[in-house]
Amino acid sequence: MQAVLTVAAVKAAEQSWADHQGGETWPLMQKAGQSVARHARRHWPLARRILVVCGRGNNGGDGYIAASELIAAGLDVAVIAPAGLPDADTDAGRALNVFRQASGSLVDDVESNWDLIIDAALGTGHHGALRDPWPRLFERLRALQSPVLAVDLPSGLEAATGQADQTTLAAQRTLTFIAHKAGLLTHQGPGLSGHVTLERLGVSSSEAVLGYLLDEPPPWPDRSADAHKGAFGQVSVVAGAPGFGGAGLLASRAALAAGAGRVIWHCDENCVSSVLAAQPELMTAPMNEPAEGQIVLGPGLGFDGEADALYRHYLGHDFGGVLDADGLTWLAQHLDSWSLPNWVLTPHPGEAARLLGCTSADIQADRCKAALALAERYQAVVVLKGAGTLVAWNDQLRFVHPGSVAMATPGMGDTLAGFIAALMAQGESPWQAAQTGAWWHAYMGKQLAQRRRVVLASDVIDAIAQGDRFQG
Repeated sequence: MQAVLTVAAVKAAEQSWADHQGGETWPLMQKAGQSVARHARRHWPLARRILVVCGRGNNGGDGYIAASELIAAGLDVAVIAPAGLPDADTDAGRALNVFRQASGSLVDDVESNWDLIIDAALGTGHHGALRDPWPRLFERLRALQSPVLAVDLPSGLEAATGQADQTTLAAQRTLTFIAHKAGLLTHQGPGLSGHVTLERLGVSSSEAVLGYLLDEPPPWPDRSADAHKGAFGQVSVVAGAPGFGGAGLLASRAALAAGAGRVIWHCDENCVSSVLAAQPELMTAPMNEPAEGQIVLGPGLGFDGEADALYRHYLGHDFGGVLDADGLTWLAQHLDSWSLPNWVLTPHPGEAARLLGCTSADIQADRCKAALALAERYQAVVVLKGAGTLVAWNDQLRFVHPGSVAMATPGMGDTLAGFIAALMAQGESPWQAAQTGAWWHAYMGKQLAQRRRVVLASDVIDAIAQGDRFQG
């Protein structure tokens, strides 16, 4: 796992490093710019003409150093600085002098034949909408269709939240410094940042972390060679009212594919015959028959009197599992003081907004804060779905694989719910099962999206059955 720091913590780490180096941050700017130049040459080895977009702050200073290094390598490099030049008494001003000494040229206009654009315009200090001259310039650069390398983060993306201006220039790659920032990993960040590489610049941090990025695949539960199906637990799926049977069936199939020893779908009697055709390994039971094991509660269940009684029974007694979909909406409508330590809640932003009494826009404006608030309010593990899914519990936060927009299809959340419940049935804690399920679910969807425009829930279920043998 790699630490994710707040913007303030990154700045504190940078200043602490400087304090031990005579108080100067200039060496860090040199290291950063040199790293950008190396990254550009490594990933675009055939690029000969490179345009560097520089702002007036430290991000722009990194750009001037990178441009100097690329000129020294014999490349045709130009810098455009539409917001003006940095103040002479700053590190960025010093970097500009290095660029001038390298015989670097400043241009006022952009041409159409750049092999690479390096975005060093704005850094972690940016908030809100982009202001002139940036929107117009970024529109012109986007039209060139040249690849983009972002320095620290794409200009226009907020480092803390992942909110972005609509004219933000999307990058194929981002080279970020010192530590990962939340904005790169959730909300609009993953879609704008491309492949993110961390360069620590030799800076370590003793600051409190915001959370951790799961940069390695979480392990699946062990399956002992002498085990039988009873060792792998039971999942009971209480879902799928008349007309919504697909939700329960997908959750049940996912639980089975993820390795639960026994899966029982508590469903409407009209769904029973379809189970034999769709997945004969599943068992069925009446909706109101008492369920055991890990419970998947809510997908397609509705809100009638029978559903209300089921929610009260399973959430009000000593059960555990995954609460999803209609179950989350029901929970938001009943403002009792709930404590659900054995449950994983899996809201999308709209459901999260209902649970916290705000709007979806409020959730997306600070997804990290929302996920942690939900975990505290319900004393549960929370999986806040969406681009850059977050897992929260007890003041802890995990950033999982970003997934793909190709996964924005019906039943994907039902599949995740069954997946997580099956991991819990096999002995993983709610906290660990949520991380494992969310990471692999997103990773599998991303890999499948390499070959298709749209990924269906049933595609992911087939991948889940392959477990850690899945190769995409």
